[in-house]
Amino acid sequence: MNENINKELTTPQSPRYLQIINAVLFVGLLTVGGIASLTMKKASISEDENRKLTQFPAFSDSTFWSGKYFKQMENYYADNFPFRDKWISSAAAFKNYIGYQSSEIKIYDPTNDAEANETTDTTKEETTQNGPLPDDGATGEVKKRLFVFKNRGFEMFGGGPAMGKSYANVINQYNRLLSPGIQVYNLIIPVALEFELTEKYASLQKPNRPAIENVYNTLDSNVKKVWAIDEIRKHREEYIYFNTDHHWTSLGAYYAYRAFCTTAGLTPVSLDTVPSKTKKAFLGSLYRLTRDPKLKENPDSVRYYLFKDSVNFYIGANTKIGYWARSKMYGEGASGSNSYSVFLQGDLPIVKMETQHKNGRKIAIVKESYGNAFAPFLINNYEKVIVVDQRYYTGDFIAMLKAEGINELLFINNIFAAHTPFHIDKIKGLKK
Repeated sequence: MNENINKELTTPQSPRYLQIINAVLFVGLLTVGGIASLTMKKASISEDENRKLTQFPAFSDSTFWSGKYFKQMENYYADNFPFRDKWISSAAAFKNYIGYQSSEIKIYDPTNDAEANETTDTTKEETTQNGPLPDDGATGEVKKRLFVFKNRGFEMFGGGPAMGKSYANVINQYNRLLSPGIQVYNLIIPVALEFELTEKYASLQKPNRPAIENVYNTLDSNVKKVWAIDEIRKHREEYIYFNTDHHWTSLGAYYAYRAFCTTAGLTPVSLDTVPSKTKKAFLGSLYRLTRDPKLKENPDSVRYYLFKDSVNFYIGANTKIGYWARSKMYGEGASGSNSYSVFLQGDLPIVKMETQHKNGRKIAIVKESYGNAFAPFLINNYEKVIVVDQRYYTGDFIAMLKAEGINELLFINNIFAAHTPFHIDKIKGLKK
């Protein structure tokens, strides 16, 4: 007992003035942080996360007694603490420094994973020409379901043949309903990793060409298939996909347009003399997801072309056929992480472009966001171009085609969308 007392008496204690300093610093930091939180200008949008930040909640008895008011207040302070973006970036850089990474490489959420009951794809393996590149010693890592490789971010495709056939069968339904009055086309866009994958990492994703071939082989014979993947592959060393975003660039879309022109019997416009504008310093969706500093050091730029052909651009109504409001083809105000929305002003449900070409060719495009960069090229060849976003349009699609005199119909989707139940159901749902 005496020994324990003696130990307590001889244990060194912190000087009282150090305790006071610590308390003052702690209270001071809380005070400065509180004042800064109240007085600093609040942002309404996070550029890095590309989302709206929580605004100060409005008080009401119902939200107060249900507890929702305090939850909203908590979300508000979480979204608006001082220097929030810098703290998040610093945390991401620290995780990267200590080697933190995710080994998760599953592509689809469980609700969209249809491969469990699928049989093995018997499509022939790709030839060496179409397969992975030789190993060049470059190393990459899987992070947040993405592959970070050579200072770029990549999505990894894993769709199975049964889902691809489901997509093809929906296209066939439209073809049988609309043929012979409307010529139907299908164009599937490959994923960027298809052209950058090396043999060392070949197991990370399924080859795209066999998956596309599986879809095309299931389509009706009179549906015209656009082999954009082969044309794009010829230009794999060019800037055809973004470094930090999941979309393709306008140049990548242009090569797909050239492939479409070959299939549709059209002459593609040459970009040699077409002026353009560029939005710089674009950090896209893949950077926002991974916060990888290598991606931040390799930002993108978004180029869009100013074609000489005159065009009248209209935004349509979801529920009213024949209503069109005059607007502009490019969303010039798009900037920062939202720069890709310059094309067609983003993901609008339905838009229309009318040109000076009086050749009787009128096409409708059913698409997701990849189609936004593709559609403007068609004003060089068509009298009328109508673009429908399969995710948002809720009008009478078939009646709209008839009202507008459409005689060609293109389904253009990236390979993920063509193997995802959500998109397949949305396309099918247009046919009420």
